[in-house]
Amino acid sequence: MASPEGQRGILASEPAVTGLPWLSPTPARATTSELRIGRDEIGLLHATAADLDAIDQQFGGDRLWRTAKTHLMWVHHVIDHGVYTEDIGQELHTIAGQLTTSLGWFCYDAEQQTEARVYFSEALNTAMISGDDQLATRTLSNMARQSVDLDKGREAVRFARTAERHASLWGAPPRVTALLMIRLAQGYARLGDEVSASHAIKRAWRAFDQGTSDRDPEWTGFLNEAELVCLEGMCRSDLGHHRQAVRVLDRSATLQDIEHSRNRGMCLARLANAAVQARDFDRTADAAKESLRLIEGGQSSTRNRRQLALVRDSLQAHGASPQVRDTIEMLTSRIA
Repeated sequence: MASPEGQRGILASEPAVTGLPWLSPTPARATTSELRIGRDEIGLLHATAADLDAIDQQFGGDRLWRTAKTHLMWVHHVIDHGVYTEDIGQELHTIAGQLTTSLGWFCYDAEQQTEARVYFSEALNTAMISGDDQLATRTLSNMARQSVDLDKGREAVRFARTAERHASLWGAPPRVTALLMIRLAQGYARLGDEVSASHAIKRAWRAFDQGTSDRDPEWTGFLNEAELVCLEGMCRSDLGHHRQAVRVLDRSATLQDIEHSRNRGMCLARLANAAVQARDFDRTADAAKESLRLIEGGQSSTRNRRQLALVRDSLQAHGASPQVRDTIEMLTSRIA
């Protein structure tokens, strides 16, 4: 069997993920002989789950959720039918939980909100049964982010607060605190609570400024400076501070690296929308064009497309000028 390092090479592009040996069209073959699971197999499963998350960060979840679902089905098959030690069994359940919350995130990015909530709920249930407070923290953070997009600010605040309690149980490092505080801020911003949102933003930056540590879980790796700036900008926009949001989001777009292209595309779409509200139509056009360029370069995030559709719809009220009409036509012709 290939090493985890070799397997990562296979996963350099999204379509290759489906070439994993355990995702073959005839998985029944695995039942014809003893399915023995050891450290090598656990390493492969961990590496594949991490690669799926990395691909999501660069390209989005639209083309990942099917692969992740099949991979999760295989892990459950291994749990039910494999031969392994108790320690290996615990790791298999951990991998299954992490894959489940990742699958929920991929569905969320693909605008399959009902399916996303089902997988998030399943992951949270797994965390509660197994006493996995780290999985509960991650899943509740994901659920808080989804609730903001669904315009359920109170629910987002509740999820973020509950995640904070679980984080305290495993002594989460500062980078986790930063993530939970910005999730909390987003919930408050969606509710229009400027005081609470601003306080949470300050707490997020204080925790972020403590830096990274070797205790940071992989699922916080996306939270670099550019992403935290972007999430703050989204809060400012939700609070109606559109000119400030434009400045903050513009800074984020210049900071983000290629490994986080999906997040940069989302930031640009949010920037375009904030610029509409600020009546900065030059900035709207520039940000929308750049976000479209990323989509047409291989990004597969329905969330980003939806944000650009919102930009187009917001521009309709300002369609008298040729510049605005040109931007509307560009978005209409290039997003489905």
